[in-house]
Amino acid sequence: MARKMEYGKWAQVIGTFDIAARRGTIMSMQPATIAFASEGGDERVRLKGFDSAGNVLFDLPADPMKNSCAVETNERMFEEYVPVTDDLAKIKLFIKDVLASEYSPGSTMPSVAITAGPEGADQPHRIRLRTESAVPKNVTYTIQARPQNDQRWHTMGAGLSTPDVGEIDIRQFPGATDLEIRVLESDGLTKKEVFRQQRKL
Repeated sequence: MARKMEYGKWAQVIGTFDIAARRGTIMSMQPATIAFASEGGDERVRLKGFDSAGNVLFDLPADPMKNSCAVETNERMFEEYVPVTDDLAKIKLFIKDVLASEYSPGSTMPSVAITAGPEGADQPHRIRLRTESAVPKNVTYTIQARPQNDQRWHTMGAGLSTPDVGEIDIRQFPGATDLEIRVLESDGLTKKEVFRQQRKL
């Protein structure tokens, strides 16, 4: 059965949790205009939104992701869509009523400066990105690329803590002679382009 969708101003929150250890982390928060209804959240793992005065704006059970690995571990990942309002100041993750992690969306720091390095001599099929300034707090990055005559952006990495950990493998675009690269920066509430480059292959 397909998950129900709801349109509006939302954010996709992804993180990890370990119920036995009462430990967890909010890894990323991405703005979204479509929310997919939960398939059944775990009541022991809750995401709560607060305004600047500490008032609770929402209280939702996090939706555990299905484990695709053969090895079962105590630590699992969750995904949940939360409503975004102008007064949302902080999101907190609770594991069995214990505060495990918190995330303050929005950033007042300037965007990071990024450069794309040349293809490596040892791995000529890979283009790596480098940051040339401090990475703002509470932001994540999406790396995308598209070959000439392609209107679609292909995502090479999403929810990255810094562009340095991402790369573009040009073997994914056989026959391409030109490649456009861009990086999107998200503070959990908004998303903007902070780097774009066109290069010959």
